[in-house]
Amino acid sequence: MKTEFTDKFIEELLVNEKGALISGPFGSDISSKFFTQVGVPVIRGNNLSKENIKFIDDGFAFVSEKKADELDAYAIKDDIVFTAAGTIGQVGIIDETARYSKYIISNKQIRVRLDKTKVLPLYAYYWLSSPWIVKNLIAKNTGSTVPLINLGVIRKLNIRIPKQKIIEENIVRILSSIDDKILLNREISTNLDGIAKTVYDYWFLQFDFPNSVGKPFKSSGGKMTYNSKLGCEIPEDWTVTSITECIDHDKSGDWGKEYPEGNNNLEVACIRGADINGLNGVGEIKAPVRFILSKNSHKLLETHDVIVEISGGSPTQSTGRLGFVTEETLERFDKPLICSNFCKAVSLKNKKQLFHFAQSWNNAYQNGVLFGFEGKTSGIKNLLFDSFVNSYQIAGPPDHLIEQFYNLILPFHKQQQNLLKQNLELAQLRDWLLPMLMNGQATVGENATITENQVNQTSQNDTLCIAPAKQGFAKQTLAGNIISLFKDDPHFTDIKFQKVQFLAEHIAEADLNLNYYYQAAGPYDNKFMHTIHTDLKKNQWFDKVGKKYVPLAKQNKIQEYFQGYFAPAQQKLNTLFGLLQDTTEAEAEIIATTYAVWNNRLIEKRTSPDNELIEDFFKWSERKQQYSAEQVKWALHWLRENKFEPKGFGKLIKKAKSKSGATA
Repeated sequence: MKTEFTDKFIEELLVNEKGALISGPFGSDISSKFFTQVGVPVIRGNNLSKENIKFIDDGFAFVSEKKADELDAYAIKDDIVFTAAGTIGQVGIIDETARYSKYIISNKQIRVRLDKTKVLPLYAYYWLSSPWIVKNLIAKNTGSTVPLINLGVIRKLNIRIPKQKIIEENIVRILSSIDDKILLNREISTNLDGIAKTVYDYWFLQFDFPNSVGKPFKSSGGKMTYNSKLGCEIPEDWTVTSITECIDHDKSGDWGKEYPEGNNNLEVACIRGADINGLNGVGEIKAPVRFILSKNSHKLLETHDVIVEISGGSPTQSTGRLGFVTEETLERFDKPLICSNFCKAVSLKNKKQLFHFAQSWNNAYQNGVLFGFEGKTSGIKNLLFDSFVNSYQIAGPPDHLIEQFYNLILPFHKQQQNLLKQNLELAQLRDWLLPMLMNGQATVGENATITENQVNQTSQNDTLCIAPAKQGFAKQTLAGNIISLFKDDPHFTDIKFQKVQFLAEHIAEADLNLNYYYQAAGPYDNKFMHTIHTDLKKNQWFDKVGKKYVPLAKQNKIQEYFQGYFAPAQQKLNTLFGLLQDTTEAEAEIIATTYAVWNNRLIEKRTSPDNELIEDFFKWSERKQQYSAEQVKWALHWLRENKFEPKGFGKLIKKAKSKSGATA
């Protein structure tokens, strides 16, 4: 049935109270002289966005409670805020995730408070942040030098609302589920950034990198020597080096032309200073398409190139923001990359220096060092690049430690790039759905919803990136998570444990030192099952007493590790675990063995008709004769219905060889 809508102006939807629609205080009443270190946060332009970000709940100035009451320009949960001067089209909503119970809007904002019985505030936000409303707001600009809109413009903004409340709620639910997934991906990416920085700090600033026996070097009494150039102690076998010694050559930027013109026919995506944060996991990226001279193809960015913003900055932000390019970065773009002429790219002598170089540079940037290497031309700040790289010195670790750090951080970076790609696809889905749903071109029924699992399916690239050195511990983590979920399941025997572990590793496509062989009850990793309980106890996660798993002191750490290793596949795994908790030992065995014979055929590039899969199942071992063909058909249906069909991942499962060399 086609969705029916009614059109209302914002002034018809306001809550029935004084101050339902207000503009911010006069500028002189909320100038910086009133700002305090704590108090009520002030919403400014940096807290709003045109990029469908509901609210940027950070980077505030504050005023005292007394001053806030005097201004009486509060914004609270479910209020919608517009930028009224400056970047017209910015709109945000204070939702349930807000860090503060109340805010004050600045002199450049307008705040709207809606009657929830007339329209859901979140529905209104999605409508008001849509491209057509943003375009309408920009067209209503009344300013001459600074873009302006006023209360009259906001009052007469039209909102189309479904006549059925359930339809309105479902539209909000669908769009919110996509936004929630985008936000979760951003949080994971930020956490990965934090992990990389923490490791860098421990290894290269506190000098507690792993020594020859894996213990922290300095804390374990490693030999240190005082270095007068750095004014601190460094490990005895380290050197002191300048940034320039890491650089092989640089590449100047290029802006080219907006359209093909003469020899300007090489189409590129141009990375500007505003795009640098988005390259490596934080922020949006909208690199414009430009056309450069073909002879300037040597300026194209390659893997492991570093990009530095050399012009720009602000009074509170120095020039010198840094980004870098890897294979995963390039895969996000359908055109070659180049940096603008406000940036400079450099290629490193040793590609495996990339993450150490980036962290060392960012450490200097975040500590304000680059403010001391700036000049001005025509009012624009410029980074004195050569002066900085030639004079700024750092402790130089040996090459093997640089490589060890690179190998440790690379999987984190790959996961970040995967999350960025997912978010791009999710944003495209949301931007496609928004007008379809709100203009009635797509309809939602009364019970329509979109699950988090469906949202995840819009991003197909859920590859796990676990460093080889961490695969053993990741396997223990997966096992620990399974035990946490299944330990009270009366059917959770060693056989069921091994089958759940097997299915989880293959469905998540996690290469965790796969070592499965034929065993009577199905695929079996003999080495894993003989060591896992010792490992669990050593990690202080679980002790197996008889047939029971007893939680130990650090059992609560398992989920933290699980998130770190398996976040991209978490929804698939949670679905798998939820379904398997209702199965018996025999059912888990049948499912896992059916999966194994099917996956074997895919690896061998053989066809997989059901009758041959059933035949393979019964050939697995004599034990399988206790089951029926109907049970195997049930397992095939279970795998298909839950979208767990094998994809040919992993290694061919073979019969184990006996010590004499014969096949068991």
